[in-house]
Amino acid sequence: MFWNIRWTDALSGEDKSIVIESETKTAAECMALRRGIPFVIIDEANDADIETARESKLLWKYTPSARYTAFGQTLGTAHLACLMLCGIWTMLVLLIRVGKITLL
Repeated sequence: MFWNIRWTDALSGEDKSIVIESETKTAAECMALRRGIPFVIIDEANDADIETARESKLLWKYTPSARYTAFGQTLGTAHLACLMLCGIWTMLVLLIRVGKITLL
């Protein structure tokens, strides 16, 4: 779960925020205190907050991003190999159909 931590900078007086991945709100508070962030508000981050934090390099997450995805789902190596084989088979069927390749 992602948590949006907001605070006001003591020197400049501008509002700042960061998005942290943690299991509970208490764990997010502990992370903020450990890093010296004087938080004011901690709430659940929505998709817009996460995207803004990712663009400004203020997203702290601990689970790695999926290496391969298709249709919004993560792919394992077996799924990836199966999709690649299906693509190769489709290409071969099309080449045989056009007459560029003969099997016998």
